[in-house]
Amino acid sequence: IVAVTGLQSGWRCLEAGSGSGFLAIFLGSIVLPYGKVYTYEKRNDFYKNVLYNIKFCGLEKVIVAKNKDVESFTERGLDLAALDMINVEKVISKVYTALKPGGWLCIYSPHIEQQKAVVKKLEKMPFAQIQTIENIQRFWQVSDYTHPKPSGIMHTGFLTFARKI
Repeated sequence: IVAVTGLQSGWRCLEAGSGSGFLAIFLGSIVLPYGKVYTYEKRNDFYKNVLYNIKFCGLEKVIVAKNKDVESFTERGLDLAALDMINVEKVISKVYTALKPGGWLCIYSPHIEQQKAVVKKLEKMPFAQIQTIENIQRFWQVSDYTHPKPSGIMHTGFLTFARKI
């Protein structure tokens, strides 16, 4: 996300599908000291964990966590919106309005079908630089004969980026 968008100190970010708060904390550590991250998590059990992790990392002044569905967000003038949720297509138009010109939308999903629906929606809107990237991780055995570690356990996910025109 940082490499594609150029995320930096001072940016205003919206993040949804907080989960543990990892992405919000990562973004918050980059936008310090003048930026802000607004993270939305509708599940109360996850929200409590997000609050704990934000406090543990000392980022309470940078990250605002809300126990609400992101469809109710009111923030404007955003540089980045990073969304990790099902039915994300429902909020793309609202996010577009909230982004600054040149602002970035980034959508994560482990399902390529969701990314296909997202791209179809983005292509009908005034977004540019639409691209989907697969993020796959695999470990390597480094020795006299270097090769990927034999394992049937792998994780992949997809990031779709778009920039507001």
